[in-house]
This record gives sequence, structure tokens and C-alpha cells, in this order.
Amino acid sequence: MVKKFVFLAVILMGFAAPRPASAGCTVSLLDCYGRAAAIDSFWYRAAAGLDCELDYTDCVRRRVLGR
Repeated sequence: MVKKFVFLAVILMGFAAPRPASAGCTVSLLDCYGRAAAIDSFWYRAAAGLDCELDYTDCVRRRVLGR
């Protein structure tokens, strides 16, 4: 019974579409990660990745709150 429930939950999660509030933000996040990955220095690349995370958080916040 538990295995069937877990299997059903995994299947349903696979069909779940991203919420409209974060859909555009996620694409921007992936683009930002691509730009950050092209940086040669480890520390600058890590800082750029963290900056991508902060931008993503701000984007989702703006989409949800409308500010």
C-alpha cells in the first residue's frame, strides 16, 4: 500500500507544472547559472552562483507580492 502511494506521488509530481509566479524566474535562473559556469575563477564563479540565487529569490518575491 505504501509503495503504491509513493509511486503515485512520484508520478503526480512529474506531471506538476511550475507555478506561473516562478516559471519565468526559473528560466532566468538557469540562464544566470550558465553565465556563472563560464567564469574561470572558482571564487568568482561561486559568488556569481550565489548572486543568481539571490536574483531568483527576489524575482519570485516580486512575482508573488507584486512589488
